[in-house]
Amino acid sequence: MNLNSLLYSLGLSGLFSSRIFLPAFVTALFMKYGYSWPFLSNIEFLSEMAAKAANHPTWFTSGGMITALGVLSVLEFAADKSPEARELMDDFSVYAKTGLSGLTTLGVMNTADAEFAGSVIQQAGIVEVFPAVLSAAATYLGSTVRGGVLGVLTEADPDDTVKIRGFLSWIEDFLVIVGIRYLFYAPLAAFVVILGFFGVLYLLRKHYEGKLEDAKVPCEKCCEKIHSFATGCHHCGASRKSPNVLGFLGGIKEEKAASIEEQKLRLMRLKRSPLSGERFEGKGVELKCEADGTTAFSDSALTQSYIGSVTAKLPKVLLISALLGIVPVLGLIAGVIYYRLRIVAPFRRYLTAGRSFFTKWVLRITLLALAILQVSFGGIIAVPLMALLNYLFYRSAFTKSLREAGLSG
Repeated sequence: MNLNSLLYSLGLSGLFSSRIFLPAFVTALFMKYGYSWPFLSNIEFLSEMAAKAANHPTWFTSGGMITALGVLSVLEFAADKSPEARELMDDFSVYAKTGLSGLTTLGVMNTADAEFAGSVIQQAGIVEVFPAVLSAAATYLGSTVRGGVLGVLTEADPDDTVKIRGFLSWIEDFLVIVGIRYLFYAPLAAFVVILGFFGVLYLLRKHYEGKLEDAKVPCEKCCEKIHSFATGCHHCGASRKSPNVLGFLGGIKEEKAASIEEQKLRLMRLKRSPLSGERFEGKGVELKCEADGTTAFSDSALTQSYIGSVTAKLPKVLLISALLGIVPVLGLIAGVIYYRLRIVAPFRRYLTAGRSFFTKWVLRITLLALAILQVSFGGIIAVPLMALLNYLFYRSAFTKSLREAGLSG
C-alpha cells in the first residue's frame, strides 16, 4: 500500500467536505496530465502517479471519467452560486460527498499501486476497501461539521442577501484546487492542516450553540428554559412582558422590545416562531414550529400586520435607495443589499424554492436594464425603482402563496 496515496486520500476527504465533484475532477486531471504542467512538474509523487497511470491505465484516469467529472463540476459550481439550488443540494450533498470520496480513494489507490488495487472492485475485501471507508467516514464527519457552521449563516440570512455564503463559496472553490496541489506536494503536512481547519469549525459551532443556550432565561411561571427574545413560554404558554430584541445575525441585544406585537413581527421577519422564537424549518407559508406547535400565518390578524409592517418600510427604503443610487456602482451594491434586507427578505424567505426561483428570474431582465441605467448615472431613479419592483413582485408571490394555502393575506 502506498503511504503517500493513503495520506493524500485522507487529506482529500477534507476538500470533499466542501464540494462533491470538483475534488475528484481535479485529482483525476492532475494525475493524468499534471506532471507536464510547469507548476506541478516538480512534484515527485505526481510524476510517479502519472507514470503508473500511463503504464497501467485505470478507470479513474480514463478520458470519459475525467470529462464526466468536469461537466458535473461545472454544473455544481453554477448551482452553488444560487441560494435556491444550494438549498436543494444541501439535502443530499453530505451523502454524495461521502460516496464520491470513497470512490476517489479507490481510484487513487488503484493508480498508485495497480497490483494492490487491480481487483478492488471485483474482490472488495476488508483490507482493500479500508482506505476508502476511512476516507468516506472522514468526509461525512467534515461535511456534517461544515454544514453546522454554515447553517448558522443560512439561518441568519437564508437568501444570502449580504452574499457572505456566496463569497465563502468562491473561497472554497479556490481552496479545493490549491489544496489538491499541496496534497500532492506534501500529503502529511496538508492532512494536518485540514484536520486543524475542521477542528476550528467544530469549536466555532460549539461556541455558537453554547452562546444561545447560555442566553436562555427561566420562565417566570414554570421555570422552563426559554429564549430571552421569546414572547411566551413554549412549555406552559405563559406570556412575557419585556423580551430582548434579536439582531439580524442572531445576536441577542440588551435592548427590550417596545411591544409584544412588534416583537412577534420581528421574529416572523427572521423566520422564527412569534411565541417561542425557535426557527421555522423548511420553506413555505404553512411552516410549523416543532417547539411550540405554532403554524406560521395561521393568525389572520398577525398576517395582515406582518404584510403591513413590511409595506410601512417602503417609503424610507425608496428614499435611502435613491440617495445610495447617486454613488456609481458601489451605491448600486449597497442599495440592493439594503432593500433586499428590508422589504424583500421578509417575503422571500417564506416562498418555496420553485416560486422564489421563478420570481427571481422574471425580475432579472428588468433589473439588468436598470443596473445599466444606474451605471450611466441614473441611479437616483434606477435603484429605488429596482426596490419597488422587487417589493411588488415578492409581495405578490407571497400573498399568492397565502391564498393557495387557504390563509388570509
